[in-house]
Amino acid sequence: MPDAGYDAFVSYSHDADGAVGPALRDGLHLFARPWNRLRALRVFCDRRALDPADGLWSTIRQALDTSRFLILVASPGAAASWWVGREIEHWRTGPRRPVLIVRTGGEIVWDDAAGDFDWDRTTALPRALRGWFAEEPQWVDLEVPPGRLSLRDSVFLDAVATLAAPLHGRAKDDLLGEDVAQHRRAQGFRRAMWAGLSVVALLAVLAAAWAATERTSALEQRDKALAGSLVAEASAVRDTQPGLARQLLAAAYRLAPTPQARSAVVSGDEIPRELTTQASALAYSDDGSLLVVARSGQTETPLYPEIVAHVWLYDAQSLEVLSDWSMESRDGIPAARFVTPGLLVLGHGDEIVVTDVTDPRAPAERARLAAPSRGDAFDVAPDGRTLAAAFDDGTVRLWEFGGADGANGTGGAGGADAGIPAGPVATWRPCTAEEGAHQVGFAGSGDLLAVGCSLGPDATAAVWDVTDPAAVERAGEPVAQVRTFDVAPDGRHLVAETDGTLVRWEIAPSGDLRDPTPLPLPLDYEGYVSVLAYGDHGRVAVVGEGGYARVWDVADEPALLVELRLPAWDAMNAKAVALAPGAGALAVATPGSDAGADVAAEDGTVRLWNLADPLEQRARASVPAARADLDVSADGRTLAGLVDGDLYVADLTDPLRPEPLARIPVDIAAGPDADTFFGDVLARLGPDGNTLVIASEGALDVFDLTDRAHSRHVATWPSGVPTDLAFRSDGDLLAVARFDGPVALYDLTAPDSPQPVAEVPTAGSSLVFLPGRPVLAVAGTLSSTIELWDLTAYGTPVQVAVDQSHTYQVAGLAVTGDGLLASVARDSSVRTWRVVGDQFLARSTITDSGDVNDLAVSAGGGRLATLGRDRTLRVYRLADDAPTLDLSIPVGDTTQDLVGFVGEDVLAVRTDHGAVDLWGLDADAALERLCSGTGHPITRQQWARVLPDLAYEPPC
Repeated sequence: MPDAGYDAFVSYSHDADGAVGPALRDGLHLFARPWNRLRALRVFCDRRALDPADGLWSTIRQALDTSRFLILVASPGAAASWWVGREIEHWRTGPRRPVLIVRTGGEIVWDDAAGDFDWDRTTALPRALRGWFAEEPQWVDLEVPPGRLSLRDSVFLDAVATLAAPLHGRAKDDLLGEDVAQHRRAQGFRRAMWAGLSVVALLAVLAAAWAATERTSALEQRDKALAGSLVAEASAVRDTQPGLARQLLAAAYRLAPTPQARSAVVSGDEIPRELTTQASALAYSDDGSLLVVARSGQTETPLYPEIVAHVWLYDAQSLEVLSDWSMESRDGIPAARFVTPGLLVLGHGDEIVVTDVTDPRAPAERARLAAPSRGDAFDVAPDGRTLAAAFDDGTVRLWEFGGADGANGTGGAGGADAGIPAGPVATWRPCTAEEGAHQVGFAGSGDLLAVGCSLGPDATAAVWDVTDPAAVERAGEPVAQVRTFDVAPDGRHLVAETDGTLVRWEIAPSGDLRDPTPLPLPLDYEGYVSVLAYGDHGRVAVVGEGGYARVWDVADEPALLVELRLPAWDAMNAKAVALAPGAGALAVATPGSDAGADVAAEDGTVRLWNLADPLEQRARASVPAARADLDVSADGRTLAGLVDGDLYVADLTDPLRPEPLARIPVDIAAGPDADTFFGDVLARLGPDGNTLVIASEGALDVFDLTDRAHSRHVATWPSGVPTDLAFRSDGDLLAVARFDGPVALYDLTAPDSPQPVAEVPTAGSSLVFLPGRPVLAVAGTLSSTIELWDLTAYGTPVQVAVDQSHTYQVAGLAVTGDGLLASVARDSSVRTWRVVGDQFLARSTITDSGDVNDLAVSAGGGRLATLGRDRTLRVYRLADDAPTLDLSIPVGDTTQDLVGFVGEDVLAVRTDHGAVDLWGLDADAALERLCSGTGHPITRQQWARVLPDLAYEPPC
C-alpha cells in the first residue's frame, strides 16, 4: 500500500452498495481532472485496493488514518454492516475530520430537539454516528440504478460535484465550470496538437520512421526478454510463494504474450492458488462447489495482535467470496464440516455453530449447540443425520439432525431440510480428561465411531458402537500410538500415523481395526504428521515434516501419487487440510505469509492445488482411461470409448467439467486385454457423435449412442489388424486401415452385413476422409507416401493423387472441417495441404526438433497441435492456412498421444499413466484463473526486484 495519504475514504456496504462505492471513487478521480494529470483526487475504496479475501483491518485502518474526509454511502445495508460500523468507530478515534453522507436508500431524519438524528426513524445510518454531528448536516441523495453511475448521467455528475467541492476546497459551481473548461481545454489542446503534429509529421515522417521502427523493435525485444526472466523467476518461487509466481506469470503475459509466456500461463494451473488468511479450518461441500475457510480468533498479547474469528465462503472454482461473516469473538474455530446439503457446522470455542448456507450469498445462523469444553474435531455420519464431536475434557457427544420439523430439536433448518437439534442424544467419556478426545470419524454405515485420545506419544484410537445412542459401548480393541487419523468417506477404512509410519486399516463390522497395510513412504519421509485427510476415490493427503504435502491412492494397493512442495516450516505447522470431493483439489492451510514485510501479522497462507490429474497438474479435468482409447465427437460435445472393459460416455458441453453419462460393462472383442499389433484399442466417433466403433485385433464393435445414457451394441464385424478408422462425412461409410492389408470399407447403414463392402488396395497407418467429398487420404504403412482415393463408386476406388514430399515415415493425418489436410512424419516436419480437384497444393511446412509422432486439428480449423519425440506439445494457430506457434509445453513422459480438440480451446490428451486429460489452451481464460488465487498483490519491493525499470503496476 502506498505511504501517501488520501483525500477521502469511501465507506460502504458491499452487499447493498457494491456498485456505488467504486463508482464514486472513479467519478471523484475524473471530475475536474486537469488534462495533464492521472486523477483529480486520491480516494480510497477497498474494492479497488484490496483482494476481497484479505479482510486486512490493518490496511483499512492505515487508509482511514491518512484520509482527510470520510464519505459514507448510507443505506439500510450500510446501517447493518459490521464493517461500516467498525470503520466509523475508528474514524471517531482520530482527530476530528469531516464526514460526507451519500444516501442511496432508507431514511435520514434529524431531531432538532435532541441535536442528533432521530434514531427511531433513521434507517440509513449506522448507530456509530450517534452524537457526531452538532447540527443537521447536508447529504447527497443518490437513488439511481447501477446503469446510471457514470459522469455522463446528470444526477450522478451533480452528486459527484457536490462531494468534490469540499474535497477541492472550492465552490460547486466553480468546479462544474472548471470541469467543462478542462474538457474544452483538452479538446482544444488535442485539436491544436493534431494540427501541429500533422505538419511536423509530414516534414519528419521519413526520418522518424526508421527511428521509430528501431525503437519499437528495441522495446519489443526488451519486453520479450523481461517476460522470459519473469517466467524463470516464477518457476523459482512457485513452491514457496505460489501467489507471487502466478502474478509474475500474469505480468510476463501482459508485458509480452510470447509463446513462452502464453505457455507458462496456460500451464499455470500446476501452481497452487493462494488465499491469504491464517486459516484454522477448511472444508469442501459435498458437491465440491463451496469451500469454507475459517480463521480462529485470538486475544491480544504483547507478542500477538487481537484477531476476531471470521468465516469466508468461497466458490471453489472461481474463488469468488460468496459471503463472509465475523463470529464477533476471539474464540478458536478448530474444525468445520458440511452436513446434509445446506448446513455448515463450525466448532467455535465451547459451542458448535450451525449455519444454513443453502443460499451461500446469504448465510443464516440456525443454532448454537452448547458443549462441555473446547471442541477439537467432529464428523458427520454418511447419511448426514448424525453429528459427532470430540472435546478436550475427554467426552464425545452425538447430535441427531431430524426431519424438517426438527425431530430432536428446535425446528427446521431452512434449505437444508434438516431439524436443528436442541441437545445431544448421547454423551460419554472414551478418553480421560488429561488425554482429551481430539479426533472422531464415523465408520461402517454410521453405526460405528472411531475416537482418538491424546495427542502425545500415548495416543490411541478405538472404535465405538453408536447404534443405540443410549447404550454406547466400545466395539473393538484400541490401537496404540495413533496420534492422528481419518476415516474414509465410505466408512470401510482408516488411515493413521502410528509409530512414525502411515498405515491403512480395515474397519471390521465388529469394530476391530485389522489388516494393517503400510503406505509406501519416500526415503526422506519424516514421521511427524501435522494434518491428514481421507478423501473420496481412495485418496489420502498428509502434510508434515519434510516440506511436502503428499497424496496417496489407497483404494487398492496403496501408491504414492504426488509430492507437492511446501516450505518446511509451513509443512510442520500446517493447521488444516481438505480434499475436494471428486478428487479435484487439495487445500492446505499454514500459518505465516510469504507476501513481504508489509503484510499484517495475522495473515497466513491457504494453498489450493489442482489435482484433477495428480500426475499432470496442468490438466483442468481428467477421465480414467487405462488400457483403452477414447475419442471426441466432431462437435466437441461427446467423449466416448472403452475404459477398463466398460463402454464410457461423457458429456463435454462444459469441456473442463466432463459429466459422465454412462459407464456400461460390455462383452466385446475389444476388451481391455485385447492384444493388437501395437497393443492398442481404437475408438472412433461418427461425425454426429451418435455412432461409436471400437476396434481391436480381429473385430470391430459398433454402438449406437443416440441415447447417451443407454448406449446400444449394434454389431460385431470381423477385422484384421486395425491401425486407424475414419468415417465419411455423412457417417454412413467406415474405412478401416490395416497394417499389412488393404483398407476395408464397411457400410454402417447395413449393420447386419459383417463383411466389407469394398477394399482400397493399399496398406495404411493413418487415414481421413476429406469433408464433404468421397475422397480418402491414406498414409502408407511405414512409408513417406500420402495417397488420395476417390470413392464416388466405392466398389471401384480410383487413386487420384500421390504425394511424397515427406522424406521419412508419415506418422499421422488429420483434416479440419473446412478441408485443410495436415500430415506429420518422422522426418521432423509437419505439412499442411489443400486438395483441389485431384492435386495436392502445399500450404505450409513446420520443421520440428525431432520425429513428430502425433497430430490433432480443431474442427473449426483454428488450431493444430503436435507431439514430438522431444516430448513437447506444440500448438499452432492457423490463419490463412499459415501456422503460427502459440504454445510450446514440455510434457515429458506424461503424455502418450493426442485424442483430439474439444472446440478450439481445449485439447484432450491420453497419458502414459492411464487417463485422458483435458487441457485448457485459451491463454486469456487461463490468465483469469491465474489471477483468481494470488493472495496479496505483489508489493512494490518485490516489483522493484524483478522489474526495476518499469513503473509499479500489479498485474492481477
